[in-house]
Amino acid sequence: MALVEVNWQPTDRQLRQFGCLCLFALPLVAWLWSASLTVIGCCAIAGLVLALASWIYPAAVAPVFIGLMLVTTPIGIVIGEFAMLMIYLAVFLPIGLLFRLLGRDRLQLKKERQAESYWTTKKRPTSVASYYRQS
Repeated sequence: MALVEVNWQPTDRQLRQFGCLCLFALPLVAWLWSASLTVIGCCAIAGLVLALASWIYPAAVAPVFIGLMLVTTPIGIVIGEFAMLMIYLAVFLPIGLLFRLLGRDRLQLKKERQAESYWTTKKRPTSVASYYRQS
């Protein structure tokens, strides 16, 4: 199983959804890039053509869908890795450093040189009913 898989055989439903998405996404992307009204209009017409083609004959839109998947999948992989790195650096690293500064050792990994034994006694259950309570 791959981490990211490219959908080489999209279903007709997926292609219709892609066509409807193109109807709105293409003009929106052109508008966000501050393109001229002519470019926005051309993108709107291209989105309309893709939407109609996806409803009439979905297989005609499949090459566009697969081509965009091939272009955007590497971008998604890089953005995903970058987001995970940022989460690690912004959340887990500061918490770990704070715990290290405070001397927190919940797993009892620090070795005590003067200890005779590292054995810890286990608490005995109070009743047989406690075996069924796993908290």
